[in-house]
Amino acid sequence: MTLDDRAGALTGAGRRWPLRVAVGSAAVAVAGLATTGAGGWYYADELLQVRPDPPDYPVEVVAVVGSTVTLSGPGADEAGVVGLEWPGGFARVGPDIDVAGEYVLRSIKPYPQLPAVGTNVRVAYYAAPDDLRDLSRVAGVAARTIEFDGPLGAYPATYLPADGDRWLIHVHGRGATRGQAYRLVPAVHRLGLPQLSISYRNDDGAPEGPHREYGLGWTESEDLAAALDWAREHGAREFVLTGYSMGGAIVGNHLRTQGSDGVSGVVLDSPVLSWLDILAYQARLRGVPAFGATVAASVVRARTGINVWAMDQVAHADQLDVPVLLIHGSADTTVPVTSSDRFAEARPDLVTYVRTEAEHVRNWNLDPAGYEAAVTTFLTGLATRADDASVQV
Repeated sequence: MTLDDRAGALTGAGRRWPLRVAVGSAAVAVAGLATTGAGGWYYADELLQVRPDPPDYPVEVVAVVGSTVTLSGPGADEAGVVGLEWPGGFARVGPDIDVAGEYVLRSIKPYPQLPAVGTNVRVAYYAAPDDLRDLSRVAGVAARTIEFDGPLGAYPATYLPADGDRWLIHVHGRGATRGQAYRLVPAVHRLGLPQLSISYRNDDGAPEGPHREYGLGWTESEDLAAALDWAREHGAREFVLTGYSMGGAIVGNHLRTQGSDGVSGVVLDSPVLSWLDILAYQARLRGVPAFGATVAASVVRARTGINVWAMDQVAHADQLDVPVLLIHGSADTTVPVTSSDRFAEARPDLVTYVRTEAEHVRNWNLDPAGYEAAVTTFLTGLATRADDASVQV
């Protein structure tokens, strides 16, 4: 199993976690090898290894007329507000979709460019340009790259300055990029919060982890802690931690190992709250016995020291001591929404739950205004922990 989207594959299909490579292969391995030691090792290998996919541009721009574009290719009809990306350019298309045979007609606006007819593009659910000069133009903030020192060396991060001393820290998902957060940047900037969208080990431009393997949020939480140190050195007094998919596991593990000192609140989008839930869920989807997930988790621990059980935020929900805005979609076929359901039920005193009908990490795309309103209401309702230990939501 893998989690999250390949950074280089921005198509609707490519930007989903590469389940064909990870969870699917792992499930086949578990079924075929009947959860033997060899099968468990193979499953763990698929879960942990970093295997970047090359970028592709499978959608053709057939026509651009006024504020409409005609597209042809896989992913052209991805639901919601999404981006079109091609080398050197980025546009945004709307949720209106008119399908005629192999052609898809949608509204389009430069964000900040428009594609020429004949351009091959990819559909980007990130919905904002990765180029920081372009991002600065469309988001109205002077985005720039900084580096922070961490346990394995220097890590790049996207810094979006503002005047406040409560910072919002974005933590992307497994295989994703810092750009996963850029959809939300303008709304947060309007609230006056400085932002960091961080990298962690094995990201492009960041140090490699041992054996070039993911830590599933276990080791990456050390990188998050280093980013917070950099922010403190540059004026941060409080933090809101925002985790997307496996970024939720990183945030949760940070809170459990480092504590919540200085953390005013947490925003979680389609989060990994329980790896065992995910492994069992993906096994069920493929007709594989659920106990294969337990075998794989045991092999992961024996092989790497990563304790999947210790990272289970649902099982340890009683330890939560900061308010959380939790957003998750019922159509998520990667991370089961039931984990979020149980987490919200366990802590209604601290968890504000927005349950949508979106696919994995597509909550903003289906309803940008509603998503941003929920985040804005949550952030503006947070009290300063130093002034009010009972932090209001």
